[in-house]
Amino acid sequence: MKKGKNIRNIKRNNLIQFFSVVGIILALNIIFSYVFVRIDLTSEKRYTLSKSTRAMVKNIDDIVYVSVYLYGKNLPPDFSELSLKTREFLDELRVYSKNIHYEFIDPTENKDEQQLMAFYGQLYKQGLQPQPIQDVDASGVNTRYIVPGAIIRYRQRETPVQLLDSDEGILYNRNDIIKFSIDKLEYNITNAIRRLTGQQKATVAFLKGHGELTNREVFSAAVGIADFYAVDSVVFDNKISKIFDIELVDSNTVDFVIKGNKYDLLVIAKPTQAFSNYEKYILDQYVMRGGKILWYVDPVFAEMDSLQYYKEVPCLPRDLNLEDLFFRYGVRLNSNLLQDLNALPIPVKSGEIAGQAQYKFIPWYFFPLITPVADHPIVKNLNVLKTEFVSSMDTVGTKSGLTKTVLLTTSASTKILNTPAIISLEALKRRAINREYAHKYIPVSVLVEGVFTSLFSGYDKMVDQEKIGFIEKSKPTKMIFVSDGDMIKNQFSSKGYPLPLGYDQYTDVAYGNKNFLLNAVNYLCDDEDIVQVRSKDFKMRLLDKDKILKEKTFWQVLNMVLPLCFVIIMGIIFVVIRKRKFAR
Repeated sequence: MKKGKNIRNIKRNNLIQFFSVVGIILALNIIFSYVFVRIDLTSEKRYTLSKSTRAMVKNIDDIVYVSVYLYGKNLPPDFSELSLKTREFLDELRVYSKNIHYEFIDPTENKDEQQLMAFYGQLYKQGLQPQPIQDVDASGVNTRYIVPGAIIRYRQRETPVQLLDSDEGILYNRNDIIKFSIDKLEYNITNAIRRLTGQQKATVAFLKGHGELTNREVFSAAVGIADFYAVDSVVFDNKISKIFDIELVDSNTVDFVIKGNKYDLLVIAKPTQAFSNYEKYILDQYVMRGGKILWYVDPVFAEMDSLQYYKEVPCLPRDLNLEDLFFRYGVRLNSNLLQDLNALPIPVKSGEIAGQAQYKFIPWYFFPLITPVADHPIVKNLNVLKTEFVSSMDTVGTKSGLTKTVLLTTSASTKILNTPAIISLEALKRRAINREYAHKYIPVSVLVEGVFTSLFSGYDKMVDQEKIGFIEKSKPTKMIFVSDGDMIKNQFSSKGYPLPLGYDQYTDVAYGNKNFLLNAVNYLCDDEDIVQVRSKDFKMRLLDKDKILKEKTFWQVLNMVLPLCFVIIMGIIFVVIRKRKFAR
């Protein structure tokens, strides 16, 4: 009697435990279906939103609607992974703002061939590019299209986002492109939202008037910067109002006061004509009022165009009348040219076959390829940069109180050619003598930060004459110097269209010039978090192939036998416990 009662109690307790567990599981499923939770256990915090992204999303004041077209039953597995990661990222954004809404749309659903082509045409007009995918089966090769992109809408505006990112054409392998695209989801989507919602604070101006690069030559640079800030082009023609916001005090005497800088950042791209002392004074006072400057300067006159017409061309120092200004700001640009064994190949005519010119690519040591190695957000994880006739740079003034950071250097095999000098393409025919390339890691770009002292401190005549409102010490500010003016210049296609900055049409390689520019501009405009997002380091934890081959059988057997042994052991333990319990 007592034994039967115990059995009933055990059964009742087991049922209570069973339904309790089921109830808890159901409750957790219901809760987590409404609450998005993800724990990031990666060392580089791959799945954690940056501070700038969280702040930007929290400040959205209206609905942002994201229509994702990378969706459907027939997506290849790798593209399905990209689609899933996109959904997870959008869910993460919704944690910080309920103004983020999204939908996933299958472009092929309920459409015949004609309707589908019309729909693809509509998406193309909106800025999305359908991608062909080839499937091989018994019937042959079949081509179908997917749309790896999204349209983001905010109020009356919209912008396309390409989810498939090949890193400016550097990546070709599909798996690498998918992985890179997943890593860049945060940057690409939040950058589009930032553009739409108008969360752009800084203003950037390209300074003109001294033979700088034309608007066409910096077209790619300007378009890239315009994704973040308002961009302008200003001719510096001795008018203070071009640089400063001024207010007239007396219209009769034309007296005025300077309210502040008109632009947060000036980009000076390869000036070729000298600045007057008056213009230097205005630039100096712009810096004293907290202005930032990104300098792309050629200290030496050397152009590849000249070598196409002449066998030999002279390389001469370029007098820009900026040496004393640069020296006061902590750097010295030297009038020399750097040659490097790690150099960009250029096409050289090697002969003719059947009347057709034949070319081969030979490294042109005057075009060093710069591999960023500095541990600074501006250059962290950047691709190699291409240069043209770059010069060396020194940091000066150790007691100035300024912080100087070398951003870019040449390789460990560099040669310095002092000017004036003669250069010729005949040098391509000569084998490089390694011992002549003994210089190592010559700086070609420097970041200077801190409180700057005016070049015109103590120049009473200049101060009294201009009546600008002289400031001797600057607010904390910063500027970047690059000793190659062509590093910001884009090439042109055969039809005259500007090509992406950093792309070399002769070798068909995209270099990191554009990302360096964007990182530099973001950093100078105090948007360091954007730089961090763009430069996130996603480590590839690859398996050891040799170890896989050696231990493959062991791990296969272990994975098959171990679970089976575990089940058997647990079964034996359960039977033993059960026998002991009921034996009493």
